[in-house]
Amino acid sequence: MFQKALSGLDHLYRPGLSGKDESCPIDEQELGQWHYLVTDPKGIQPRQEPMYSSKDPAKPKRPMGAVLEISLRRRSGWTRWLQVGEEEWLFDISPKDRKVRMVEVELQKGSWDFEVSVAELKLYPIPGAKNSSGTMKLGETFTADEKVRPRRSRGAFLHVAGTEHWVCDFLAGQQQLRRLDAKEPDEEGLSPLVIHTVVDERPEEEEVEVGEWKYIVLDPKGVTLRSHPTYDKAAKLKDRLEEGEIVEILERRAGAETVFLRVETTEGTRGWAFTTQPGPGSFLRLLEVEVKSCNLYFQVLKRSHLRRRCSFAEAAKVGRTVEKGQLLHVIRRLEVGGTTCLQIDSGEWLVCPKDQGAFVDGPLEVRKMHNEEAEVRAADAVALRKGPTELPWALTKKVLLPGSKVLAIRRAHLHGEMWMEVMQLGGLSGWMLASDLQLDFSISSLPRRNR
Repeated sequence: MFQKALSGLDHLYRPGLSGKDESCPIDEQELGQWHYLVTDPKGIQPRQEPMYSSKDPAKPKRPMGAVLEISLRRRSGWTRWLQVGEEEWLFDISPKDRKVRMVEVELQKGSWDFEVSVAELKLYPIPGAKNSSGTMKLGETFTADEKVRPRRSRGAFLHVAGTEHWVCDFLAGQQQLRRLDAKEPDEEGLSPLVIHTVVDERPEEEEVEVGEWKYIVLDPKGVTLRSHPTYDKAAKLKDRLEEGEIVEILERRAGAETVFLRVETTEGTRGWAFTTQPGPGSFLRLLEVEVKSCNLYFQVLKRSHLRRRCSFAEAAKVGRTVEKGQLLHVIRRLEVGGTTCLQIDSGEWLVCPKDQGAFVDGPLEVRKMHNEEAEVRAADAVALRKGPTELPWALTKKVLLPGSKVLAIRRAHLHGEMWMEVMQLGGLSGWMLASDLQLDFSISSLPRRNR
């Protein structure tokens, strides 16, 4: 039920970007108490440190179906590192291949009586197992002494008291059990959330989150929106979301094995999507991300293609590149899976995977100049440039003669030199060294560089 292998984005989210061979930057750290269920059929090997390469051969694998208590969580990219005890680390989503290895669950122990409400109820040897170990028939009753409920999906695993079997109370959109000893929450002393999880009596509005979240599309084939929160193919709309697209979510609803998301784009596209593809070999299709607004400047370190969305797909290219030395004004940025995406002021994205080295340098000191008057004081004519660099691509045919009057627009301090963006009435504009200008403030006293 919960064997979720994250696939797609073979280019943008490459295996090993976040923590395969070295320790990753920590995005957030939490101390507390949580429970996680191992969902990988092969189990998971403990690590000595929160690093993928630090396997601990002295410790046995944690098997599928094991529920572990976690005391510390560290998030890095899409991976949460989970500390068990004092010297053991595991992870929920593999930083190497993006497979889901563990899921957070709620754990309850007690005594609850149920009646089977479907023709045949499958028994499983462990929570989340694919193959059944037996069945129970309609009308049969049993007592459960333990509940394991994945937090981001609907339903719970119940341990059949006095046996080695587990059952699932909600499967494929159908309630499979009827509670026999249901009492008011105050009488039983249990959380109403846990009771409602089992008997499915929770009002629909309690399952809904309304707010604003940002998600990125991970599926390389894109996502077709539905008219309402369902897997049903008959509900498909003509509207689609493409890989790498950032979408705004206004509502979230828990489903049987996923979370349904109500999408509304800036272009007016509306519909429903879901985070995880259901069924065997399921995978993550949309991932929540934090998109940070900013007003920063970076200088390009190597020629790169700009893209209309955060994807390496050929179809995402806009047909325009940025050159080495070019100055970029970045207005939004996000990081996911070890890849940094920068949106520039013209709307395109620069996608920078960390395994390919640095793409940009920055943030850099760039300031507006309020159109201050200046005079060219170079001994010879000065050729303006497309960016604050002396690389050949930036050289233009626009020339300023000594004594020319200009307006200073921006200044940039790059690698020990001050550059100035200037313009003349009539539209002539470009970049030049500040040492070739005379201005009425301290920057004019910068020493001129020998040519």
